[in-house]
Amino acid sequence: MNWSFLGTGGLLWMVAAVLAVVGIVALILGAIGATQGRPAGDDAMEIVRARYARGEIDDEQFSNAKQTLGPSQSRLARPRGGLLLGAALLIAGLILGLVAWASFGGYGGMMGFGMMGMMGPAPTAPAGTSVTMAGARFTPATLTIKTGEMVRWFNDDAMPHTVTAADRSWDSGNLSPGASFERRFDAAGTYSYVCLYHAWMTGTVVVSGS
Repeated sequence: MNWSFLGTGGLLWMVAAVLAVVGIVALILGAIGATQGRPAGDDAMEIVRARYARGEIDDEQFSNAKQTLGPSQSRLARPRGGLLLGAALLIAGLILGLVAWASFGGYGGMMGFGMMGMMGPAPTAPAGTSVTMAGARFTPATLTIKTGEMVRWFNDDAMPHTVTAADRSWDSGNLSPGASFERRFDAAGTYSYVCLYHAWMTGTVVVSGS
């Protein structure tokens, strides 16, 4: 499966989420294992020690009881591998999430699904050969032009976007709210593009012969 449409930031978010979930599960399992009750033999040995201290059994009886019950397991250090592994995975997921957040351009770049319903289109781009970025979408999603015409993208949204070819052959760079980008298409064909900050934002320019 080709994951290139997500961009580096999207892949980092996916890996960070997986690490965090696995880390939380490992912490829960480790905590459950660490809080399990002591073996029954340990409780029996404590009773034998108490009776020996009170003089209810002699040295030989105490020695025989120790041999029968075996060494105390409660004194052995419980393995903490699950807790340590879970904590390490959770911390790694958080760090990777911060890196992904930074790659999206911080708070502004991460605004997306939750804001889409609040930010409707506010078109300022002229019709015909222009595309508006508003409401975290390209409008129109498919634009048809003739060979040699210029396409202009206008960011009328409240968050930054990019206009980047699906094959990364051209890129607008960061487009802050109010910024614009234009590109001339001299060859006929279909050109797909995406916003690197919001992987679901895709568009297509169809260039027909003159």
